[in-house]
Amino acid sequence: MTNAAFWPKGGSMKDPLHILLVDDNPEDRALATRELRRGFHNLKIDQITDAKSFTLALESRGYDFVVTDYQLRWTDGLAVLRAIKARWPDCPVIMFTGTGSEEIAVEAMKAGLDDYVLKSSKHYARLPSAANLALERRAQWRALKEAESRYRALFNDVPIGLCKTTAEGRIIDANPAMIQMLGFPDRESLLSVNAIDLYADPTDRERWQSLIGRDDAVRRYESQLRRYDRSVIWVEENIRVVRDADGGVLYFEGSMEDITGRLNLEAQLRQSQKMESIGQLAAGVAHDFNNILTIIKGHTDLLLTKGSVLPDLQEPLKKISAAA
Repeated sequence: MTNAAFWPKGGSMKDPLHILLVDDNPEDRALATRELRRGFHNLKIDQITDAKSFTLALESRGYDFVVTDYQLRWTDGLAVLRAIKARWPDCPVIMFTGTGSEEIAVEAMKAGLDDYVLKSSKHYARLPSAANLALERRAQWRALKEAESRYRALFNDVPIGLCKTTAEGRIIDANPAMIQMLGFPDRESLLSVNAIDLYADPTDRERWQSLIGRDDAVRRYESQLRRYDRSVIWVEENIRVVRDADGGVLYFEGSMEDITGRLNLEAQLRQSQKMESIGQLAAGVAHDFNNILTIIKGHTDLLLTKGSVLPDLQEPLKKISAAA
C-alpha cells in the first residue's frame, strides 16, 4: 500500500489517488486496473481510449500518475508522455506495454519516463511497485524543490550580502543585498567580475584563505572592497569553505556587511574621546598653574604691604601681582 507522503499535495490518505490510464485495448486496461488495485487501496482511474478523451484529460486539474501503452491506434506512448510532461512536469508516467523495444525505452527515459513495465505474465505484477516508486521519487523531488525555494527566498531576502565563489575567484552566486552593497546594476554584471578584483588589496583574499581553521571558517574578517563606481567601502566577512567527498574545495560561501559607517562613527568617537582627554589634561594643568600663581600673588601682595620694600622694587612687584 502507498505511503501518506505519496498522496496529492493538500490531500490525505482518505483521498483517492487519481490515475490516468491510457490504453485502447479493454483487456489490457482491465489487467492494469486489477494490478494497480492490488497495490493501492483507494484509486480513481480515468480510462482514455481516444484522442478526444485524452485532450479533455489534459484540461483537467491533474493526476497523481499516468499509465500509458506505447502502441495506440490514434497516437503512441511517446507522444502521450511528452504531452503529460509538458502539462504537468512532475507527474509520474509509467509505460505499460508489450510492443515497445529497448530503443523506445531509452528514448522515453530521456523524455522523462519514470518506469517501463512489460505486459507479460512475468512482469506485469511489477506495475504497482513501479507506480509506488515513482510516487516516492515525486515526493522527494517536491520536498527538494520546496527546500530549494525556502533557501532561495532566504538567500534573496536577507539584508546582508551573501555570495559563493570558487577558490580562483569566480563568483557563482550573489544575492540582491550583495549586488546593492557593491553598487552593481544587476546580478549578471557582478557575476562577470572576478572576486579578487573586488578587493582594494588583492592579498586580503589570499590572507583570509590562509586563515581558515579546523572548522573550515573565518569570522569577522575586515577588508576593503571596491564598488562598481570604484569607491571603497569597508566590509566584515564571514566565510565558510564547502568541500567535496575527498576534502577538496568546491567553493567558498560567505556573508559581507558594509561596516564603513560603523568604522567612521568609531573613528569620530575615538577623536572625541581624545579631545576630551586633552581638555581634561589642559584643565588639570591650568588648575595647578593657578595654584602656583595664587601663591606668587599672595607673597607679592604681602611684600607690598611692608614699608621696608625699596621704592625701585615696588613698581615691578605691582606688575607681578596684577599679572598673577
